[in-house]
Amino acid sequence: MAVEELTDVLEETADGEEMSAEDIDGSFVPRIRPEVNGVEVDGEAVLVIEGPWSIHWLNQISTVVFDELDGVSTVDDVADRLSRAFQADPEVVRNDVLDLTRQLGRGGFLEGVAIEEIQYTSPSNEGLPVGTAVPPFELSDLTGQTVTHEDLQGRQTLLVNWSPHCSFCGRIGPEIAELQPKLRARGVKTVFISIGSADEVKEQLGEFGLDVPVFLQETDRAEIFDGMGTPVAYLIDAEGKTASELAYGSDQVPTLIRAAAGISETNGADKKKPRRSKKTSGSKKAGGSRKRVSAKG
Repeated sequence: MAVEELTDVLEETADGEEMSAEDIDGSFVPRIRPEVNGVEVDGEAVLVIEGPWSIHWLNQISTVVFDELDGVSTVDDVADRLSRAFQADPEVVRNDVLDLTRQLGRGGFLEGVAIEEIQYTSPSNEGLPVGTAVPPFELSDLTGQTVTHEDLQGRQTLLVNWSPHCSFCGRIGPEIAELQPKLRARGVKTVFISIGSADEVKEQLGEFGLDVPVFLQETDRAEIFDGMGTPVAYLIDAEGKTASELAYGSDQVPTLIRAAAGISETNGADKKKPRRSKKTSGSKKAGGSRKRVSAKG
């Protein structure tokens, strides 16, 4: 969008009422409010809104999207850049960018968008409570055979939401392959629910030396991961119920997989990493005085 066009949009917003986050579409230009400050830590972002002093977290995927919000590009522009940069499914990326933009609007981050009373959270990424049955689905595997949620029953399963175009998935793929012998020794099966074509997935897994069942979401979607990014994962018990909380991102998913493989994360206090939020984004009110983080560049 040209600068002149952006100026017109700003004037229209100033003269009119703030829009609802639900009305945001692909033509919307996200502009971060000036009172929002933030800093990145290990690829994740910590955001602070001055005034009410709310502190918010964005995971790695959301941080990548947030960094692309330049105040000039539309939602569709941002999605197009990211899908080309990561060679990802354009529709999936657009949905993710649109979803995050609406969340930012609800939480008070964006100019021209009405803040909602509900705190800025991502309900779809809170995950299912432990002990919840996997919602029914019917997909195809890499051979074209029909598979359903019932195929997860009978043994513990690591169920991973995957994409062959996801750079974060590519980052953790080799470790998942390396852990397969330990997982199988403990009776744990690994299953990917993936977007993309069978050929794309086969090629990528072949590069990792990873041989796991893959259920494809080419046309239908599995409700358990509906609206979520990649990678995310659950441990599923032998009865087809969630046996863990949702693991989100390239830090938490390997942690869950290592735990399922019987590998302890505490190999010394100096190596133990602090626990991160499992949500795409979260928030809480700051208590007392807090050091102000540096402004986002």
